[in-house]
Amino acid sequence: MPKRIQQTEKKAFLYILFSLASFISLISFFDFFTSIYEPLKGNFRVIHLVLELMSIAVSAIIASNGWVAFTHTLAMNRLLFSSAFIAVAFFNLMHILTFDGTTAFIEIHVTSLTVWFLILGRLVESISLTFIVVYSCKGAAPRSLRWLTYNGFLLLAIVTSIIVILYADHLPLLLKDGRPTLVKTAIEYFFIMIHILVLIKAFTIYRKEKKIEFLLIILSSYSLILSSWLMTIYHSPDGYRSFAGHVFKVLGYLFLVNIIFKVNIEHPFEQVKEFSKRNQLLLDSVGEGIYGLDSEGRTIFINKSALRMLGYTEEEVMGRKLHYLIHHKKENGFPSPPRECPVFRTSLDGRNRRQESYFWRKDGTGFPVILEARALLQDDDIIGTVTTFTDLTETRKLKKLELEKQAVDVELELAATVQQSLLPKFEHIPPGIDLGGVSVPYRKLSGDFYKAVFQGSQLVFGVADICGKGVPAAIEMAMMTYSMEQFNHLKVEPHHVMESLNRFAVKYMSDSSFVTMFFGNYDIRTSIFSYSNAGHEPALLFRERTGEFFELSTNNPILGIMENSVYETKEIHIESGDLLLLYTDGLTENRASNSPDDNKRLRRLLLHADRTLSARELSKTLLRLMNQDGHPITDDQTLLIFKKL
Repeated sequence: MPKRIQQTEKKAFLYILFSLASFISLISFFDFFTSIYEPLKGNFRVIHLVLELMSIAVSAIIASNGWVAFTHTLAMNRLLFSSAFIAVAFFNLMHILTFDGTTAFIEIHVTSLTVWFLILGRLVESISLTFIVVYSCKGAAPRSLRWLTYNGFLLLAIVTSIIVILYADHLPLLLKDGRPTLVKTAIEYFFIMIHILVLIKAFTIYRKEKKIEFLLIILSSYSLILSSWLMTIYHSPDGYRSFAGHVFKVLGYLFLVNIIFKVNIEHPFEQVKEFSKRNQLLLDSVGEGIYGLDSEGRTIFINKSALRMLGYTEEEVMGRKLHYLIHHKKENGFPSPPRECPVFRTSLDGRNRRQESYFWRKDGTGFPVILEARALLQDDDIIGTVTTFTDLTETRKLKKLELEKQAVDVELELAATVQQSLLPKFEHIPPGIDLGGVSVPYRKLSGDFYKAVFQGSQLVFGVADICGKGVPAAIEMAMMTYSMEQFNHLKVEPHHVMESLNRFAVKYMSDSSFVTMFFGNYDIRTSIFSYSNAGHEPALLFRERTGEFFELSTNNPILGIMENSVYETKEIHIESGDLLLLYTDGLTENRASNSPDDNKRLRRLLLHADRTLSARELSKTLLRLMNQDGHPITDDQTLLIFKKL
């Protein structure tokens, strides 16, 4: 339960206890209160007049407030309740005018007549209170009905008053010897029963809904019950019990005024406040800057995103002309007059505008924005503007980077084309052998390469893998390719070539780079393949005659680490039908698990492949099959196949 309701319930409980104690005391200690009240009895007419004027004022407040609120609520039940108090106010006025024979044209039953007007006011009040509690429907009523109901209740009160005055001598006596008659007592008990029913109904609703207005109805009915009860037991119209009854009646009416205040003023104000709070939360949750200006360009609202981007506090911009704070200069520093401002122009012609502009922060720095200005309209009149804006600083940076990236991509495409042109075309291959390969970069440029050179009776070929990827690896790959072409392979053994390339790599490549390479010479006359391996994957020889696989390797270090490294050369005889596969680790890496890389899968695929294909087509087929496992490729891939026909 909200703390506010708990406090209200506590106050209501204290009022009930205090008023009940007062009521019991007024009944129980007649002589005591009579003696206290005696000095005031002579002024009862003035006291009575003040209390009744208060009742009239309260009734008028209820009626006038309902008149004003109906324009916004159009609630039928509230309209009937508030308009009924026009009649209550009129009957109370007649009660004052007829009190103690103040009207000269009334000559009989004056005291009884004034009580009849008091009874009529109480009757209308009781019926209207019952109606507002029982009749919960809040259907909309036409605006024209307001005049009809208010005038109707006023006319009813006037006509009823005339009838009561004209037929006063035919009405039952309500007072006899200054004391209430049986008729008056019965009427008062009738009012008590009505208010008891209203109290029970209001209490039932309050327990479910915990609305303060129903708690106030309980207190109002409770006060009016005590008022009616006291009106049944006083000994004279100017006695202290009659006086107390009038006081409780005024208190009951004041609770009704409080209800009207809660329903028609406080609740709508709280709803507007809550709505405003939610709107502000909504504005603050948006990443874009949003601000609103009135027709004169003064700030009427601004969200936190806008304040954060502009560097101002809310107090520094509210009510000020925002153009002169954030939009007074162009990006080039020249003045930006209001007539050129898209927001200002929207405030003049109502057209929505969206364009790039430039805003300035509190610290004097500026930033580009894309803004959209919309007009605020009320009955087709422009009353201000709402502007949303987004900081384009990062967008411009990204756009610049995108342009730079596009330029780099063009250069990389050109470099990739050049790099592919460096790979051998396998032309002029001597008869009896076939050589073909494929190299696919992980990125645009590759750190892998293969090379084939035919010199005399020697076919020199090899595969290498530069540490790294992309542009640096591609540059070093071109350097190594060029270096390999500088040797006379008819005179130089593979391990000599490796030693020379190692010295070149140590001298010209970066300290963080190194190269693995498998390199060999095939002698067409002797079918001897001489090879040297510098830390590279072993070559895979498939002997077609026996169906066996042989791994060719030497225990040589990688290139580019130690300048004086020593390399060795081994030899093997190549038979007709044999296949020799040279590859990089990107082809055989185990991408499915953390297990060590091996060439077992490559062996299985070669056994089931069509080995009658050309070396070029067979290398493409094996590469495609190796990549069908569904796992992403993470390295350059190169495969070179040598076939002896």
